[in-house]
Amino acid sequence: MIIIFSIFFGTVFGLFLMKSFSYTPVISDGISEIRKIEIGGIEQTIMIRGENANNPIILYLHGGPGTTELVPFRLAHKELEKYFTIVSWEQRGTGKSYSSDIAVDSMNINQFVSDTRQLTEYILTEFKKDKLVLIGHSWGSALGILTVSRYPELFYAFVGSGQEVNPSEGERLSYEYLLNAAYGNEKAEDELRAISKPAAYPNIDSDGRWFEDVKTQRKWLIRLGGELYKRYDYSLLFNLKTFLAPEYSWTDYLHFAAGSVFSLKTMWPQVLSIDLEVQIEQVEVPVFFLQGRNDYNTPTILVQRYFEKLKAPRKELIIFESSGHMPMYEEPGKFETILVDKILPLCN
Repeated sequence: MIIIFSIFFGTVFGLFLMKSFSYTPVISDGISEIRKIEIGGIEQTIMIRGENANNPIILYLHGGPGTTELVPFRLAHKELEKYFTIVSWEQRGTGKSYSSDIAVDSMNINQFVSDTRQLTEYILTEFKKDKLVLIGHSWGSALGILTVSRYPELFYAFVGSGQEVNPSEGERLSYEYLLNAAYGNEKAEDELRAISKPAAYPNIDSDGRWFEDVKTQRKWLIRLGGELYKRYDYSLLFNLKTFLAPEYSWTDYLHFAAGSVFSLKTMWPQVLSIDLEVQIEQVEVPVFFLQGRNDYNTPTILVQRYFEKLKAPRKELIIFESSGHMPMYEEPGKFETILVDKILPLCN
């Protein structure tokens, strides 16, 4: 019994020590570091990984707002580190870039676009490059296309996945999907219908109840199969492997939780105001939409409609038949093949 207790407490103590600091695993003869830099007047965090610092650069914009993908993307796409230097950025108010001192009025779309431009210029200067590839997921896809439309000279191409087009309309379509999917599930139906009273969902009400409504909608979106294809929880992204990854310390997890709430509360009303069909009718860089057929978070029907209207020097819409909102994690092999076969040649 003493031996069992010794092993148990030794394991707990070891885990405590391991998660007391953070780092990213070393890449021999490559680059692998977590770096804090000043962007937009505040300290923000990026992770840089690649087997050859001379390779083309990918800047990855996570979703949310406030949902870091720093660890999941690294775990899912080690193969890409052979071909690209990958910069994963925890945006203002997210994860390691969260601070309780961040001014609420700095959490606005124009500031995020400015941050993206500043970070891009910093990366290009550091690596002595002219351009990079910008990839955006979900909220990050809206941020990405807004940025490349303003600063096309900085980018070889834009890749959007779980592409936001018109979030307000997307939420309405997502809600309709859930009401149909919830048929016969009394608890789901009751909770979903409650978030459309007294005003139709989505609604930014003055008393702030909208935040709980969004959480309810997202809870049933994953449970009823509208977020991931044939998966009904987030264990694909957040599991024991991601928890044990060395990039996050105990403090970082606290910042992740606080930043997720802070970012959504401050940014969601602004996100709902985006309408790319009106705001961005043309871009001057190649555009690739990598979209899950079964995405009811950012409904694919809106992405298809926007793709037909958007003018770009080159554009492709590639459908992932076995994916929902997260093709980069649901079909990682196909995602990587597209980046290597279609995007890498553009980086000449």
